[in-house]
Amino acid sequence: MRADPTTRAVLLGLAVATAGCSTLFRPEGDGGWTRSRREAERAERAAAALVPIDGQVVAEPMPASGMLTLPAALALAATGNRRIAEAGRDVDIAAARVREARAGLLPSTTASGRYNWYTDPLTNRLPFDAAAVDFPVPETIVIREDEVGTAGAMLSQPIDLSGELRHVLEAAQAGYRGERARAWAVTLDEQLAVTRAYFGLLEEQRLFEVVEQRLVVQRTQLANAEARFDAGRLTKNELLVVQVTLRNTEQQRLRRELGIDRARWTLNATTGLPIDAPTAVADVSEPPVLPPIDEVLRETMHENPVLTGLQEEQQRLEHSATALARARLPRFAGGGTVDYSSQDIIEPKTVGAGFVGFSWDLGTDGRREAALAAARIAADRNRLVVEREMRVLEQTVRATYRVAEERLAALATAREAVVQAEENLRIREDQFEVGRATSDDVLDAEALLARERASAANALYQAHARRAELQQLVGRSVDTLYTEAR
Repeated sequence: MRADPTTRAVLLGLAVATAGCSTLFRPEGDGGWTRSRREAERAERAAAALVPIDGQVVAEPMPASGMLTLPAALALAATGNRRIAEAGRDVDIAAARVREARAGLLPSTTASGRYNWYTDPLTNRLPFDAAAVDFPVPETIVIREDEVGTAGAMLSQPIDLSGELRHVLEAAQAGYRGERARAWAVTLDEQLAVTRAYFGLLEEQRLFEVVEQRLVVQRTQLANAEARFDAGRLTKNELLVVQVTLRNTEQQRLRRELGIDRARWTLNATTGLPIDAPTAVADVSEPPVLPPIDEVLRETMHENPVLTGLQEEQQRLEHSATALARARLPRFAGGGTVDYSSQDIIEPKTVGAGFVGFSWDLGTDGRREAALAAARIAADRNRLVVEREMRVLEQTVRATYRVAEERLAALATAREAVVQAEENLRIREDQFEVGRATSDDVLDAEALLARERASAANALYQAHARRAELQQLVGRSVDTLYTEAR
């Protein structure tokens, strides 16, 4: 027997309700996403992140020259770095909160409507005798029809006599300025990360070149040592020393290759390039120039974005506390209403009204006073945070400045030492050729030259990194230091 349409509708409704209940009562749920939808979402995010999750090749255009300069790397980070993008979204959220707070000062309009079906109309019996009058009078009158439609609208304008809403708005605006300062601090942090990775990659490449130069010298020395050993002019021990030294240097070469890969991965991650992209960077040969320490300290205390964000947070907390204090006063509002009814038994069907009123929370439960006390304590605490941050900034600036000075001095020393070590190696190789020096003497001279070359590379790129740290501390963009990497 076929079910009638009503039965089929009821069964369909029960099936939908049962399916919904199974979703509601399963602790894990499914969020409404199928497995294919989840995989599609993951693939979309991986494509946006330039991450090959299924083995596909991810390509990102490189500069036309094929060589990435530091300004170009910083420009890539401005659009490709995810932390910078997240900070930008936080600023947008803060701006939306300002609009939300501003709405408290603007008129609000609400509307409502309803259509009712009643089982019977409401009636009332007349309270007098119909026989006592000479005209027909109904025994009952209808006071509500069995079908009634109503609609109404209200416009309400807050009247901020206490100033509470203005302080709420000013607190939100201070929060927006603070979020903007924090976003700039994040940008500077990521610029510094890009700069460190950039010079870290250059340093690893220079150190790799030093190892390559050592291998050339050591292989030449090994060939000479083997020839002398075959001629009986060199002992077995001296030959073994050269062979062991060469194998250790070859292993060091592998470590330097790994160091280059790690530095390149870090640079690609911070700039937004594919992680395994074969990024090539332009070298920087000149040392940085340090400004006077007093100038750095002064600019740091006035322009550092972390300090600026804390100052804006102080203003936000103080305005929030003031708004809570003003909430002790009555809240006034004025406006108008319009009401409509579809009933034919009333006249007029549309009625308008104006109003002025107030609401007053007397705070007898104590929650407002507790929130006010917490807000004031938070403002006092933030002052201590500002003081602590100032002391930390001064310590960091002075320490970073001294390290930069030391690296510049080390660079000058190492460059002179490289020239002297090269001459020393040449002399030892000439002495070895005529039998006046041993293999150990040549290897020692070669190791000395390698150390000085490594020291020069380390000092140059570390000096640039420390200079970038100073630029970040004073709240200025790192790319202003470099018009173009040389």
